[in-house]
Amino acid sequence: MSLFSALKQPFWGQDGEIKVDFQKIISVATKRGIFQPAFDAYGGLAGFLDYGPVGVRMRRRILEVWRKHYVINAGCLELDGALVGPEALFQASGHLGEFDDALVDCEECGKQFRADHLVEGGEEMSRKDLAKAIANVSCPNCSSPLSEMSAFNLMFSTSVGAGKGSPGYLRPETAQSIFLAFPWLLRQNRGKLPFAGAQIGRSFRNEISPRQGPLRMREFTQMEVEHFFLPGDEPILPSELKNTKITLLPADEKESQTTIGKALESNIVNSSLVATHLARAQNFLISIGVPNEKLRFRQHGSNEMAHYSSDCWDGEINTSLGWVEIVGVAHRGSYDLSAHGKASSKEFRVAVPGTEKEMDVWKPDIGKLGKEFKGDAKLILEAIKDIDLRPGIKLDINGQNIELNEDYMSQKTERRSEMVYPNVVEPSFGLDRILYCLLESSWNVDGEREWISLPQDTSPYDLLVAPLMTKDGLDDKAHEIMKAAINVGVDAYYDEAGSIGRRYARADEIGIFYSMTIDHQTLEDGTITLRERDSKNQSRVSLEDALNQVRR
Repeated sequence: MSLFSALKQPFWGQDGEIKVDFQKIISVATKRGIFQPAFDAYGGLAGFLDYGPVGVRMRRRILEVWRKHYVINAGCLELDGALVGPEALFQASGHLGEFDDALVDCEECGKQFRADHLVEGGEEMSRKDLAKAIANVSCPNCSSPLSEMSAFNLMFSTSVGAGKGSPGYLRPETAQSIFLAFPWLLRQNRGKLPFAGAQIGRSFRNEISPRQGPLRMREFTQMEVEHFFLPGDEPILPSELKNTKITLLPADEKESQTTIGKALESNIVNSSLVATHLARAQNFLISIGVPNEKLRFRQHGSNEMAHYSSDCWDGEINTSLGWVEIVGVAHRGSYDLSAHGKASSKEFRVAVPGTEKEMDVWKPDIGKLGKEFKGDAKLILEAIKDIDLRPGIKLDINGQNIELNEDYMSQKTERRSEMVYPNVVEPSFGLDRILYCLLESSWNVDGEREWISLPQDTSPYDLLVAPLMTKDGLDDKAHEIMKAAINVGVDAYYDEAGSIGRRYARADEIGIFYSMTIDHQTLEDGTITLRERDSKNQSRVSLEDALNQVRR
């Protein structure tokens, strides 16, 4: 059965209660305009989704809450970077050499598989152990032998420019845009550390076997923060976060619930900034409706660690498919900034306060540069003004590669501070996974009634406006009230089709928190019936009081 096949019957547990499962949520998402497979008219393309009117609103509401937590309240500097990057960028970041999955081919039917998906516990194995385990596995499609493992790079390649062009890649993470913008963002922050950059945007990974709808995609949306600080001067855990209760599963230890302050004191979490972002991630996820009892943070073992990380914790939600990662909090050290600093002509280091001393530095010989490069000399001087000049440095000036040797510079003694690459802690959220897990974890069933119990801040609309019937002027009055609601900032949804009970059911199924019914009494005294989704409680109130209650 296709992952997006609509269910004709709900899944029933042994105790007779309806149990939500993946296919049920996919069915509701497709039916109610949340998401569906992209390019469906042409048979679809695995790993890509289209979001409908309701899904777009749900995503936007989640993003609004995220921006409030990280950009507005935490003061992160927001960036919107390019989707395509040059080959040199990903060579420096390690993605060309390290960002791959283990691939096996069926020698008979030709199908390809991720090796770690064919072996129990494969995602936690080293490549050496995985190769041994996969040797005894047959093709799940036709039972024929599988090939030896090979590395498959996950980036989408492209060509930039006409003709053969220059090799480029769609970004596999939004993080690299923030790292490359570090010198620029540092200037926006008046040269002061620590600070954090934030970005919301699309990323692309050419997954070998995308599956489970929004849980493993080739195009997806990330919300990422890169928090920069000087080595040895890591920001402390804020006092208001110390008592945040959190469930932790350290590598090689048992799961336990504690406060983030105690976890830091006992060295379960050994970085104060990692602890800070674990607590912030916990608070954000709870605020959008993730049940606390279904959320945990699991530490990566050494075999799982990304090439850039020294420590990483995954925020996971317990779903019908098992534990699903929705956020990762990684200590990336100085890996990224040092890689780009060494590979490019830009300066990614910062001066350490209080370390000023005399040292020999290279300075440009303006006369020799002007004589040799003439009109390009000004461009060269502009390109090197903010970097640590050294013989052999390579520059791209008007499409021409220029290497400056000792002939174009001289050494002078100046008072300079020690220069170091800042460290980085990164919380990285996956919006598509968050939305699916939120839908599943907030799905409720009571007899024949089914509804999504999203908090008001993340429901797609603030209010359903519904006339009891479409005659006697009730529909005209409902349209008038709809306009009044929109004018005071209430995001309202109008529905007049079918019985009022059926309209309530449709609103409940997409998580609308309040419903407003306009009836004949509304025409007489201006009052309406306001219904609350979860309790189904109804109250007779004035329109003004209702809108004041509904407004977020």
